[in-house]
Amino acid sequence: TQGISNCHTEIARDLNLPPEQVRVVCQFMGGGFGNKNQCHDFDLMAAMLAKQAGAPVKLEFTRKEDFIAVHGRWPTKQYYKVGVRNDGTLTAIQLRGYSGMGPYRKGTGGIAGIEIYQCPHVDRSVYPVYTNKAVSANLRGPDYPQSVFGLESLMDDVAYALQMDPVEFRLKNMTRKFNDQIPYTSIGLEDCIRRGAEAFEWKKRWNPVPGGSTQGTLRRGAGMAMGSFFSSMGRSSAVIDLDSKGIYHVHVGVTDIGTAAKTTMALIAAESLGVPHDQINAKIDVIWGDTDRCPYSVGESGSRTTTHTGYAVVEAAKDLKRQIAEKGMPQGNDILTATANTNPTIPGMARYSFVAHFAEVEVDVDLGHVRVTKYVAAHDSGRVVNPLTATSQVKGGATMGIGMALHEELLYDRASGQPLTAGYYGARVMTHRDAPDIEVLWVETEDAYGPYGAKTLGEPTIIPSVAAVANAIYNAIGKRIKDLPITRDKVLGVLA
Repeated sequence: TQGISNCHTEIARDLNLPPEQVRVVCQFMGGGFGNKNQCHDFDLMAAMLAKQAGAPVKLEFTRKEDFIAVHGRWPTKQYYKVGVRNDGTLTAIQLRGYSGMGPYRKGTGGIAGIEIYQCPHVDRSVYPVYTNKAVSANLRGPDYPQSVFGLESLMDDVAYALQMDPVEFRLKNMTRKFNDQIPYTSIGLEDCIRRGAEAFEWKKRWNPVPGGSTQGTLRRGAGMAMGSFFSSMGRSSAVIDLDSKGIYHVHVGVTDIGTAAKTTMALIAAESLGVPHDQINAKIDVIWGDTDRCPYSVGESGSRTTTHTGYAVVEAAKDLKRQIAEKGMPQGNDILTATANTNPTIPGMARYSFVAHFAEVEVDVDLGHVRVTKYVAAHDSGRVVNPLTATSQVKGGATMGIGMALHEELLYDRASGQPLTAGYYGARVMTHRDAPDIEVLWVETEDAYGPYGAKTLGEPTIIPSVAAVANAIYNAIGKRIKDLPITRDKVLGVLA
């Protein structure tokens, strides 16, 4: 599970058990990506069977069963109209969108991303629809990657129609205030675009005339896209105990879904308590992933572990230092305990992270094969608390987006409605071996509302990557492909 506290509550409620009779333990889970935000029916089935059998029960699915038992990203159809002046200034954006939710609705079905542009007139209507396919719900960056693919493909077309550089078009029209009204807590989007373009060598790699770069059967092109992602709300808690040996025991209800949550909590605690980094292992004991030993946490969803649980650690550390100043260090078996329950709100301001991604592709026009040859990702996630794992998050998110752009697809038999490509091999999920080298740039802004200036990080990493690759393909071959994934048959089809 991505949230031990919520899973604990749901299991106790659904099995009609007192909360103290339910214990959820999950430290290293691996990838969740939104699928494990809540308990599924089969979680309850395992618990019910274990209760009846009086012994542990394990349910294990085939990969195909796993693909269809949980949920994927909702597909969309997007129809846009745009008003723009001759100088490139956006005046209006209209969207009519439809989201396929499957046989019942678990997610919002939203189509987001327009807020990345400063535009005085926006008309947006989105309609979730029921289908006879697998259920759709939240998946890394819900609402955004498929939406930004449509929006940023369109904005590229607008820039080319005006004979403008897509980078300059975005710099001219990028958001300065949320919905043109609400100030951001911090914004580094312009620096993301400028620094990303410089590192990518945009002027050198981009073709002013799409399809203009020819080398035998190979065409090269460059594309970019930008995006933003909000910082989700929710309550988290932290408890810090200090014993007479000078060891801090930090209790947090986090689970590691590949983000090194335990390490990040230790770093934040050390910074807050004045523990040198070379003494963290000796002085900081992080107790995590166990509902019997940890306080409530909002869970590892919405990219809020660092910003919310980390903020609770900071507040608990402040209280503990106050107690030390008043009472002194604990002696013998005494323990000092500090608790923080936080649900930060920011009246009158919007808290977003910002990203700009740049991709170069090589397209074989005889075979339809697309290869990403260079990739640069520039991110404003506030102050980066754990640079090593943060960089891995960006590379992982960009790789997921490249796979979504070029390979991944869940196909269905039209007659029976049965999935044909469920599983890693059928859906063609990218691996690290398939991924290009990804250069990561940090544009660190100082955000006053996060722990030591940190902002949301994990989910913005995928948001512009699909569109950046799609725009690079257009720049290479001069033909726009409007549906995903951009496979060989589609490339050859538009070139025929």
